[in-house]
Amino acid sequence: MYYPVAAVAGGGMFKVFAFLKRNARLTHDEYRAAHVGYHCGISRRLRGIRGYTVNIWANAPLVPRLGSLAGDVVRAEPPGFLDLWDGFPSVLFDSREAWVSARDAEPTRAMASGLGIDPDWTYGHGMHVFDGIAGRPGEFRSHHLRMIEHIVLPVERPECKLTKLVLFFRRRPTLDEWHFQRRVLTDYAALTARLPGLYGCILNFRDADTEAAFRGYFPEQGWWNSNEGRRLRQDFCALWDGAMEMHFDSVAAFVAARRSAALHPQLCALESELFDAHWYVEVDENVIVMPNRDPAPAFYYR
Repeated sequence: MYYPVAAVAGGGMFKVFAFLKRNARLTHDEYRAAHVGYHCGISRRLRGIRGYTVNIWANAPLVPRLGSLAGDVVRAEPPGFLDLWDGFPSVLFDSREAWVSARDAEPTRAMASGLGIDPDWTYGHGMHVFDGIAGRPGEFRSHHLRMIEHIVLPVERPECKLTKLVLFFRRRPTLDEWHFQRRVLTDYAALTARLPGLYGCILNFRDADTEAAFRGYFPEQGWWNSNEGRRLRQDFCALWDGAMEMHFDSVAAFVAARRSAALHPQLCALESELFDAHWYVEVDENVIVMPNRDPAPAFYYR
């Protein structure tokens, strides 16, 4: 079913993408196991979390599987883009205030005295999973970025694993940001939602305020506020302005959908008009806390 974009816009959730690089001692697969298999058991207990998925880039190169379509749908991909990160968690909160206070411990452990604050709740392992910083114990490099979300087509997950593709795009500098976002949302995203076999489509624009996600969340003296942290974040953000999350049965299903005679030329024309660069990344999506964008329930939601 096609949902008009304007009728299902984001709903005001505070959404954060956190791009993370693995610790150099780990292979990509070892990082995947450590992040999803262990770290998520800690981070899923963030206070007030309303949705949590972890996206790890897939091991198999995507472009060869796109075949001749790659020449149309991939343009000016930044060299070494996947060398900059191994995964990005996507988290949802009701508000910025809920996000900032999210690291408060949740009383989720049953002990002899009853339900109480878990004394072992810690992020101390983070530097061993992610790219730790010399001289800063417990800290690791990351790019936490606020995303402005628009639900183009609500994600309907069947009882099988879907293929998730993320379209990263960069605005043409000749277009001002307001008109660019409006055209992407009302023209490009609306047309994308009509692709056959699409199980869901979420459009995200990166907040122009690159400090919106970590201001108040991380300590002011942390790496994220250092000169190096700011410089690397600005360099990373210069590569892309938004990302569209799409779900299909397979890469082949996506290729077949884009080959649809009526839609493909129109999408190509819009991509050429709107984007200075656009490319796809296949990710292995792990649903840790099923996203719930409805009004907050009156109980501890997981």
